[in-house]
Amino acid sequence: MYRAAYLAGQWYPASESACINAIEGHARDAQSEQGPWRGLIGPHAGWSFSGDAAGRTYPWLARSHLDADLVVVFGSHRGPSGPNTVFVEEGWTTPLGKLQTPMEFARQIALELRLGEEPAEPARPDNAVELHLPFVRHYFPAAEMLMIGVAAARVAIEIGTHVGEMCKAAGRDAVFVGSTDLTHYGPNYGFEPAGSGDDAVDWVRHENDRGFIDAVLEKRIEATITHANEHNSACCAGAVAATMAAVNAFSGSMEPQLVDHYLSFDVRPDASFVGYAGIVL
Repeated sequence: MYRAAYLAGQWYPASESACINAIEGHARDAQSEQGPWRGLIGPHAGWSFSGDAAGRTYPWLARSHLDADLVVVFGSHRGPSGPNTVFVEEGWTTPLGKLQTPMEFARQIALELRLGEEPAEPARPDNAVELHLPFVRHYFPAAEMLMIGVAAARVAIEIGTHVGEMCKAAGRDAVFVGSTDLTHYGPNYGFEPAGSGDDAVDWVRHENDRGFIDAVLEKRIEATITHANEHNSACCAGAVAATMAAVNAFSGSMEPQLVDHYLSFDVRPDASFVGYAGIVL
């Protein structure tokens, strides 16, 4: 079975041509460099809000590993209690074509890590994975895609490390993607510790989001989880920690670099807003 593209035509374009045009538009001012990067952290809101951050970041990874044969996406909205899952069905549908799961490898990971099975037909659409998939299909058209959902807890580091080691041992030319948005601020989210107006925007941009981003840039993997859980600075910190751990295990090192950071407030001012960042690892 293939998971359907439930949010196509709502959160991002539904047709192939419109999707390609949107991706290229979001990447129009990407200042990509070729380097040692083996992973990225990117957002997962509707493309009209977060598409520029993804569009400016994916070209860095693609330029560094254009011929990657496997993209591992750590995603899904998971709290500290999980669950931890891996997708073992045939693949995912996108407007640009299907993404195939390396099914035997996925089942091996499920067995070794005792992960649950991510359903092909979820109870509700999950933008945390789906919003990345057209970018994955566009920039890595020959790659298979492995999706893993991880808890916002230390187990994410263990899972990421093991997956990175398994990819390396299997001889895969893998790249890794961690999906998260940053601070969700305002009355819509019941989180307003800095009040409202300009003070709130500055606090989210320069303190709360930045605290999480700095943990990534400083390679403090466990701190990404604790900062997010203690400060509400990221919605999917487990995905970030797992991605960092996987890159580190696969490559023996990582060199995080911030590509982009802005708020939905910068796109459309509102009392409730969300932070987005693009980081290569």
